[in-house]
Amino acid sequence: MAGELHADARGAEGDRKTRLILQEQQASRLRSSNFPGLKLRNPSWDMLVALLAAKRNGTQLSMSDLCLMCDAPESTALRLIHQLREKGYAEMVPDRSDRRRTRVSLTRMGEAQFDAYLDKMGPA
Repeated sequence: MAGELHADARGAEGDRKTRLILQEQQASRLRSSNFPGLKLRNPSWDMLVALLAAKRNGTQLSMSDLCLMCDAPESTALRLIHQLREKGYAEMVPDRSDRRRTRVSLTRMGEAQFDAYLDKMGPA
């Protein structure tokens, strides 16, 4: 699935952070599947985690990818993407191969904020 993190060769600390992000993705899905009918996911957080996973995998996500991943109405998802951009966590770049499409990626600031967050979490 797009936006899912795969193990990389960044060493022990990179592996630990990869495991933590995988746990975040799995926990979000698990909450949703175990409590049907309730909206337990946080669309902004789901987007940030997906953007981090894509960045660590060397890919970018389209705006439509993010809209689908966050389990929110499209208008809400688009508004949240623009908020992430305005706050400096995400950047939007026109797709080189398809000018109708916009790619979204995590900024350096967004990645630094994730690193600080993951550094404060316990071992995985």
